Amino acid sequence: MPLQPLYAAPPDPADAPIGLLSKVILEVLRKESGKTWEKAIRGQTLGSGDMVRTGPKSLAIIKFKDNSLVRLRERSELTVTGTTTGGAFYKAVEVQMGVVGFNVQKQRSGEEFRFTSPTSVASIRGTAGMFSATALSDTLTVTEGSVFFTNRVSQKSVDVASGFTGISNRDGTIQTRRSTESERRAALDAQQDDQRKKLEIELRDPKGKTNRLKIEYRD
Repeated sequence: MPLQPLYAAPPDPADAPIGLLSKVILEVLRKESGKTWEKAIRGQTLGSGDMVRTGPKSLAIIKFKDNSLVRLRERSELTVTGTTTGGAFYKAVEVQMGVVGFNVQKQRSGEEFRFTSPTSVASIRGTAGMFSATALSDTLTVTEGSVFFTNRVSQKSVDVASGFTGISNRDGTIQTRRSTESERRAALDAQQDDQRKKLEIELRDPKGKTNRLKIEYRD
């Protein structure tokens, strides 16, 4: 019997879904490439080039095809891109502004997951933490694994390990140092599936002195 010719697996169509919105809380908008913003709905798929935006006290969770999770916190905006070629899944999240928490599955050979901004690129291979972008700098706090963090202005790079924070500035400088306790807590909170709410109670002692008790809770 003659041997059958071998063919490489074709890449996924350009408009194939790369993930979906697994959770939507309060004000979340979605924008397909080339279209206008619309109200996001849980379960909607996301294609390469789609954007997601959150309003005040809002949250969106994006689940990618490889089960990696990205949690878009309040007042944040990002664009997702992804391609699949020969079974390898390349995906990237461009953060225009705000904060994202992430739990990225261990990447297979030839695969990659990146967070990008105008200032930085964070190359991730099986890691958890938080990435935030502002007008002046980007901050990356890693709670599990490690991340190769590059400043796009100077092309300088650092390795940010678990328990450390990397800071990449618009002037081209980049550094890494041990995370503060507040940075570590913020990164862990950013990986949660809901938003914390704050309750303030005014207490008055017998002498008439007033104190405020602050309580954080989740629905």
